[in-house]
Amino acid sequence: MNEAAPSAAAEWRRHWPLVAAATAGMSLAAVSTSAFGVMVMPIEQDVGWSRTEISGGPLLISVTVICVGWFYGLLIDKIGPRSIALFSVASLSACTALLSQIGSEVWQWWALWALIGLTSAAAPAVWVTAVTRCFSAGRGMAMAVVLSGSGLSSFIVPNLASYFVEIYGWRTAYLYIGGIWFAVVFTLVLLFLRLPRSEPATTEAGEQAPPAEALPGLTARQGLSSMVYYKLLLATVIANFAGISLLMNLVPIMQSTGLSAASAAFAFSFVGIATITGRIISGGLLDRFNARMIAAGAGVLMAILPLLLLAFHGNFVAAIIGVSIYGMMGGAMMPCIAYLASRHLGQRAFGTLYAIIMGIMSIGIGLGPMTANFIYDRMQSYEPVLWGTLPLFAIGALLFLSLGAYPDFTKEEKPA
Repeated sequence: MNEAAPSAAAEWRRHWPLVAAATAGMSLAAVSTSAFGVMVMPIEQDVGWSRTEISGGPLLISVTVICVGWFYGLLIDKIGPRSIALFSVASLSACTALLSQIGSEVWQWWALWALIGLTSAAAPAVWVTAVTRCFSAGRGMAMAVVLSGSGLSSFIVPNLASYFVEIYGWRTAYLYIGGIWFAVVFTLVLLFLRLPRSEPATTEAGEQAPPAEALPGLTARQGLSSMVYYKLLLATVIANFAGISLLMNLVPIMQSTGLSAASAAFAFSFVGIATITGRIISGGLLDRFNARMIAAGAGVLMAILPLLLLAFHGNFVAAIIGVSIYGMMGGAMMPCIAYLASRHLGQRAFGTLYAIIMGIMSIGIGLGPMTANFIYDRMQSYEPVLWGTLPLFAIGALLFLSLGAYPDFTKEEKPA
């Protein structure tokens, strides 16, 4: 007779140190991009590269994630998340610190960013997979907290990097940031990211964990032949393509509607805290309501921002309201996607299947801002971009709604 599954509170009492370690790991994955905006001008002045050349570095992250993200997912499913996590933390911290050592050749800069992409491609699959192995009843909130790690970096790193640049210069700033995050994150992961290779949420400490094949869920082959998987994949790509098109160009978009540069920058500052807030709130909702409804609602509400900017040109209050709602809904979207993947795909090949989704999503993340600026260069206006995001948000919401009920992978096949 099977014992009752533990409650969300019991899962949190047992596994909160693991969540803390995974959250720190997620913050490390966003450190290099969070510091980038602060570093651009000092690097330009010191080395003499154009901003286009400097911006080519972060673009390589999207390329490498597409190429190797699935491979990390496969390794996570085969050997578990702990070893991959330790490797990712050590190598990503080292690559971030090594940015301080580049010479005058721009290919050195690009090469290190490619290495950052190779080492960060394991995130967020490695951190989310650890959560799916240990949480069931409280999985939504656990995922939301872990994914908030990137928002934590967005809040902390720019200020810390600015301080180091002002006192020591950009090279030492990269060295210190890489060293600090390594010391904190590697220690947390080494101490607390401990779980058997295939431990399900109900396994008690000390019990023999089942082999990977015994975990509930779809195999990689079954997932890749599932229509639900492609609906989730397409919804994820469309929602993030539209979302990042706005986010990466939000300050110039708001300026084009009549806001001053200072007002646009101040309104944009609401994104970070709103994103973290949205992720935490969505985490609580995911453990109580169907995630497809939350994801669809978030997609629809994200459209409020372009609508307000179109309807109230140059209105500062409308911009702040729109940005705040957009940040909260965008923050809610990623936990919803991770949760939907875990429920519809199961644990057996979650690392592989989720890493593929994240890899293909990075195509949209890379192409979204470029497409928006291409339209602006042709039309000399961001208004077509604002109108164009509206049907994309609607299509993404409809795809999320079409996913249907969660399958029950706990029911084993029995003879008739």
